[in-house]
Amino acid sequence: MALKKGVDVKPAGGKLGILLPGMGAVATTFIAGVLAVRRGLAKPIGSLTQMGTIRLGKRTDGKTPPIKEYISLAGLDDLVFGGWDIFPDDAYTAATRAGVLESKLLEQLKDELSAIKPMTAVFEQAYVKKITGPNVKKGTSKMDLADQLAADIEKFRTTNGCDRLVAVWCGSTEVYRKPTDTHSSLEKFEDGLRASSDDIAPSQIYAYACLRLGIPYANGAPNLALDIPALTELARKNGVPITGKDFKTGQTLMKTILAPGFKARLLGLQGWYSTNILGNRDGEVLDDPESFKSKEVSKLGVLNHILQPSL
Repeated sequence: MALKKGVDVKPAGGKLGILLPGMGAVATTFIAGVLAVRRGLAKPIGSLTQMGTIRLGKRTDGKTPPIKEYISLAGLDDLVFGGWDIFPDDAYTAATRAGVLESKLLEQLKDELSAIKPMTAVFEQAYVKKITGPNVKKGTSKMDLADQLAADIEKFRTTNGCDRLVAVWCGSTEVYRKPTDTHSSLEKFEDGLRASSDDIAPSQIYAYACLRLGIPYANGAPNLALDIPALTELARKNGVPITGKDFKTGQTLMKTILAPGFKARLLGLQGWYSTNILGNRDGEVLDDPESFKSKEVSKLGVLNHILQPSL
């Protein structure tokens, strides 16, 4: 399939490994959902790739094939899951503790979920102050930790026979930190890794390790994992796609839906009030003012982008 002259997209073949830094409520719900759908225990509600369609030509042509049939995408049967977490709980235990999915459904998936165990994680208490766990890597430097992540990735790729890999950050929101000179270029960032700079967050170490190996990376939190010149430079250098700034499945999603309507009707806003009512460990993490600030900065950035300059 050709996107434009001279650019060909290869068919999505073989196993696709999905690496998840952070295997708590979000990640295990995602994994369990995929397993349930491919076993016929649930429908892929909310999945654009599985349920969405695309219109071809005029509306009167009646050509609206499913997206998954029009674009070469990995099938659900080709997905393999792995990841890291500061807690050693397997995916079944973590999903049960999270309490998002019904226990009846989880019991039917117990064998598959129990087989997915997290690798030791890169963690720094200064960036996530409210929780801690025992399943954590030790290293001589942050570059050493990045190298350990790279070794984990290669082992996962080989063990599971993966043809391709992608990574999606599902970990906690880190404390808010402004970029520094360490983040200004790839060379300075790598020097910072070797020197274990305090300015380099765990999320950035994960992103660096993946991008260095040519693995596409999506950020599911408002961390500055990808929003720094050093890692965008690395992504361009290796031709790797990067995306994401929070999953935006809750209040931020509602704001991004409503804001364009306010803009279109030229309705000005004096303020926007919302309340976070969170469970699981996300609530614990965001109880820290610095982590909560990171979340709110992400939301305000989205709204300002949508509403300005009309309002």
